[in-house]
Amino acid sequence: MTDEQLNKRFDDLTEKLSGQVTASEGRLVEKMRDMQTELLRGFEAFASGQTIRLRKVEADQSNLNTAAGGRLDVVESRLLQIELRLGLQQPNKSTQ
Repeated sequence: MTDEQLNKRFDDLTEKLSGQVTASEGRLVEKMRDMQTELLRGFEAFASGQTIRLRKVEADQSNLNTAAGGRLDVVESRLLQIELRLGLQQPNKSTQ
């Protein structure tokens, strides 16, 4: 083989190899995008469940706060009645 033939053969192999590398890169990028999509779908499904749980906890906490506030009002009212009966506190028009 002459130098010219070797150079031509080398150039042909280089082009072929470059084409194969480019095709491999394209397939690799596509696979990576597919993996990313699957991960995002998994995270979204997990996040949806967590959001529902968080909303339930927030609603439960709000209900507890309301109930505790109502109970405290009842206790304060009863305490005021007891104090008035025992004469520990003078009746005040603004508290009744």
